[in-house]
Amino acid sequence: MPYSYNDRPRGSGSGQSRSSQGRPSGNRRQGTAHVRDAQRRESRTPYRSNRNYRTISGHDAGLNVHNNSRIGFDRSNFRGSRRRGGLLARLGLNNRGLAVLLAGLVLLILLIFGISSCVTSCNSSDKQTKSAQKEVNSYDARVAAGVSESLTKQFTPVLDQNKKLSWIAAHADEYKDARLCELALREDGAIDFVAGLPKAKSTAKKYGDGNEKGSYPLLYDWDTRWGYVKYADSVMGVTGSGPTSLSMAYMGLTGKTDQTPNALAELSTEGKYTDEASGTKKGFFTKVGSKVGLGVKEYASSADNLSIVLEGGVAIVQLNANFTTPYAHWALVVKTNDDGSVTMYDPDSTSASGHTWAAGTIAKNSSTLLSVTAASDDTASASDGSSSQ
Repeated sequence: MPYSYNDRPRGSGSGQSRSSQGRPSGNRRQGTAHVRDAQRRESRTPYRSNRNYRTISGHDAGLNVHNNSRIGFDRSNFRGSRRRGGLLARLGLNNRGLAVLLAGLVLLILLIFGISSCVTSCNSSDKQTKSAQKEVNSYDARVAAGVSESLTKQFTPVLDQNKKLSWIAAHADEYKDARLCELALREDGAIDFVAGLPKAKSTAKKYGDGNEKGSYPLLYDWDTRWGYVKYADSVMGVTGSGPTSLSMAYMGLTGKTDQTPNALAELSTEGKYTDEASGTKKGFFTKVGSKVGLGVKEYASSADNLSIVLEGGVAIVQLNANFTTPYAHWALVVKTNDDGSVTMYDPDSTSASGHTWAAGTIAKNSSTLLSVTAASDDTASASDGSSSQ
């Protein structure tokens, strides 16, 4: 407790006062001691001002920590760093751990990319190896692999004679219908047609030729004006004998050229008259023939019947396989010659169309005989006869 003046011992009389001025009395010495004790106690008592206490104890050092701008301290950055530090701490990572994690991710990505590249490279290498080890025709390496032995043997004798035949042989596996390759081997005039098939469009071209009534044009299935048109699961070049035969009959009997082989093939397809055996069903001739102005009747196949049919028109016959070609197909018999032989236009064979035939030979090797006449002419004759009466 601080010492005050009022705590002094009071005396009475000046003697006492002088005594205290001249020489301290015992009581005064006691009071001085009390003052010193009180001062010691105050020095040991904590100072009540927080600010001054921080200054006295050395924690303030005269700096105002609330004014951040004086010492270049950015509180927002400090808080952000604390947040980042807190996130990494919650994840159990520090800066070094984060760097290691990122490096690991990069290595993982590189590893995946490397494996992917290796797989692609290996697949490409396998394809090249398979290509290099491509199967070779064991009968003749010049002929495409997979071609039958019989067809290969047909190619072998002629490969050195014709470059286009050599090309066809080397690409024979690209032809879905083996009859096309056989056609090139059998018919010199069909080689260009067969060689051009892989890149050809399946479209018909304009006929372009004229024709007189009574004159029958000799047409072949592989004519490029219609030969590439799809028909009966192949192309008309090997399956179009039915429409081609009827077209020749139509042009000769009418003198018109509008019903071309491809036009009649379209009618056959629409009517579902196509056939795998000979390309065209027998019903095509009677049904479609009547639509284009022709009269078609069926007869038993014999030499006598063939001669009778040729007296009033023409005959369409279905030739058996291995007669003029390896496959059954249709042909047109146009007339009887002075020597009794007959002329046949075979749309599948130039050799068969190049000479005359005995009527009996054709009848013997035919399964169907059809007579074909111009129905309009018959109607007109009947009309003229009735009007003259």
